[in-house]
Amino acid sequence: MTESANPYRISRLWAEFVDPAMERAYRLHMQPLLARHLRVALWVWGCLLLAFGLQDLQALGMSDEFLILAGCRALQAALVFALALLLPRYPGLAASGYAVTALEITGLVLFLPIYFLRPDIATITVMVLALMLLAMFLFVPNRLKLTLLSAAVGVTLILVSIWSKGLGADVIIGALILMSLPVVTGFFATQQLHTVQRRQFAMYSQARRANRELKKEVERRRLLEEELKRQATTDPLTGLFNRRQYEMLFRRERERCRRQGSAICVAMADLDRFKALNDEFGHDGGDEALRHVARLFTSKLREGDVVGRFGGEEFIILLPDTGVAEAERVVERLRQALEEEPLMVAGSPCSLTATFSLSLVLDSENDISETLRRVDAGLYRGKRSGRNQVVVV
Repeated sequence: MTESANPYRISRLWAEFVDPAMERAYRLHMQPLLARHLRVALWVWGCLLLAFGLQDLQALGMSDEFLILAGCRALQAALVFALALLLPRYPGLAASGYAVTALEITGLVLFLPIYFLRPDIATITVMVLALMLLAMFLFVPNRLKLTLLSAAVGVTLILVSIWSKGLGADVIIGALILMSLPVVTGFFATQQLHTVQRRQFAMYSQARRANRELKKEVERRRLLEEELKRQATTDPLTGLFNRRQYEMLFRRERERCRRQGSAICVAMADLDRFKALNDEFGHDGGDEALRHVARLFTSKLREGDVVGRFGGEEFIILLPDTGVAEAERVVERLRQALEEEPLMVAGSPCSLTATFSLSLVLDSENDISETLRRVDAGLYRGKRSGRNQVVVV
């Protein structure tokens, strides 16, 4: 992957993802945490504003200067607390940064009157403003470029204020140096923090992506395994069990029925005049007839019964926990259903019938081939005596 195509590339200057979509994903991911941290910072900010108002009252008394400062602090505190109260409902305000930036700039503007109304602490005011700029970088969650914008506005405002009082260039330069130190320190400290946070998010995103890909691969392999198992155990044309599978199921059910002392029967069905159907409708018609029989048999039998394709137009039916009398009734229902539900071929109904042979599995028969030899003989008798019937052997 080239550097330009890397969605996780981070801007060295602004410590943000270069890819806008990745940056939006990061902010959305961090939104709850940013909102919580910002709320704490705002409550501390507002409480400090009110606390410093008491110092103004002590120094100025109930003078006009105090009332102006108190109004500025009250307005600023009201805006700060309002944003803190809005954050639980609108956490996106913390992630976007614009509301915080507007509040910071407004707060700086409302802070400056103290520089003019209390000249006795002008130097302290500049130092407090420098600390405020540092705190904006380190304690108020915001995008780096927006925090820098707020800091630039604050530095400009204090320099203009100093200039407006007619102080010399040396004072202005000294103030610029003093104000630049917290801005530069805060900028690079925040830049490193934001870079580390985004690198962590990049690793988190890559891990999630790898996990999703791994889950997809596991699911793909599971489906492939199931498909291979299905292909290994079923007849591809009809979807019924193939010989290998129904012989295995016979052995399993034979042993279970033997342990439980119940009977198991085996039946074989052979479609009547299937060659004539193939000759008339072609192999496609013959294949559709086999699928029709497979669907019908499967739908009419119990869940525990087994239907397999023996080969050609012959089908095997295993009926566990079933005696001969009951098995004969089940097979007779299959015969009637097949006769009554014609196959539609080329838009025309085609009647299908089958000859069935049925036998109880004897205690001495452990392999299905032993039972099938007797069932096949019964099937032959049924064919010779008119077809479309159930023969019990």
